[in-house]
Amino acid sequence: MQAATQAIYPSVQIISLPLLTIVPKNDSELLTKLRNALQQATLIIFVSPNAIECTMRAIDDSNSSWDQLLAAKARIGVVGQSSQEALIRHGVDQKSILVPAQDESDSDGLWKVLHATIHDWSTESVLIIKGEGGRETLMERLGTVGATVELVSIYSRIPLDPASPLWQSYAETQPQHTLWTLTSSEAVRHLGERCKALNRNPKIMIENSHALCSHSNIANAARQIGFTNILVCEPRDESISRSAAVWLTEQVRRSPSPAGDDR
Repeated sequence: MQAATQAIYPSVQIISLPLLTIVPKNDSELLTKLRNALQQATLIIFVSPNAIECTMRAIDDSNSSWDQLLAAKARIGVVGQSSQEALIRHGVDQKSILVPAQDESDSDGLWKVLHATIHDWSTESVLIIKGEGGRETLMERLGTVGATVELVSIYSRIPLDPASPLWQSYAETQPQHTLWTLTSSEAVRHLGERCKALNRNPKIMIENSHALCSHSNIANAARQIGFTNILVCEPRDESISRSAAVWLTEQVRRSPSPAGDDR
């Protein structure tokens, strides 16, 4: 996205500000727990593409394979199309994947699909693979219908160090000409906290900026920390790139033309 954008708009500055870094877990105790849970689960739920990638890496590190560990006829639930595509890239049969409609890519959407597909939860052993924290609502719903639920946290989310010099690039932006690409609600909340800690006026630094959010839940989080100019797109790289290009084109169109020669 960065190379393509700068080829078309060479004057555009693209700043990479990793608000959260995904750190996989791969200690021996976790790997043993993951292997055992996969072998027993009749339904495996991945909360994100990161959960899938970290799981597949952990399986490789344990000298096992997905097919060896998976229980016969086990089904897989994911919250969105990106996760489905990640599984398919790893060779998972698409027929075994339960995924909500594209406009319902969240826990509520997945729950609708699960509830319509599985009728006897008393025989279901559900494994939720996730990062530290999150998806408690889905876990609670599964518990209320009688499913046995196990959680495995396969990665940690590490906030960008407050002392990182990368924050200086944020402090030097011109809000009215800035588009934030936001793909995580937790990252958005971290941005709001850091904005206050940097002693920058949120009304100036956030309210006057634009936010491109890859889900309505992320847009809600952005609104809560002060963004008012919010665009929502599908949670796919192509959609994010396309939406950013549309915004950028509109900004160029609105920019005043250079003054002509008065002579």
